[in-house]
Amino acid sequence: MALKNTTETYGWLAKLLHWAITLLLLGLVYAGLTFTGMERGPDRTELAALHKSVALLVLSLMTVRLIWKFMNARPADPEGTTAMQSAASTWMHRLLYAAVYFQLSIGLLVGGMRPISFFGLFDIAPFLAENEDLHEQFEELHEIGWIILAVLVVLHVLAALHHHFIAKNDVLKRMTTG
Repeated sequence: MALKNTTETYGWLAKLLHWAITLLLLGLVYAGLTFTGMERGPDRTELAALHKSVALLVLSLMTVRLIWKFMNARPADPEGTTAMQSAASTWMHRLLYAAVYFQLSIGLLVGGMRPISFFGLFDIAPFLAENEDLHEQFEELHEIGWIILAVLVVLHVLAALHHHFIAKNDVLKRMTTG
């Protein structure tokens, strides 16, 4: 399997980034929903710190993924794809990238009033002044953001399954087995 994308399929680095980010985002949603339901204490603090560290990792991987996307070919649309379908695919991917970046950025703003540790290796200093009202607003945006992201991911998955089972083309295989 080639490192770089071709006009037929994605390269192994694009696939690795896609699936690693997918799994990490699922973990972030699970951790976020779990620690918000916990009572304050060391277990909640530890899970919240892990959530923030993984979010920083995903932000880094997303940036690598975006750069890699611009440096590589995009596999061609399957034969018979209409201009409308191609545009819908392009916009879905743009919306997914924007939603992930929005969610990660708002999450950083939620935590930006205190130091953020990256897996205990280093800390990012607070970059916002303590402000409870602002913190609450960012938390609300973060809650809305993950719901929007979840809806976009479900639509993305449904489109991939449509390509595989109904249209019977190789769109899903290009991001999995090739």
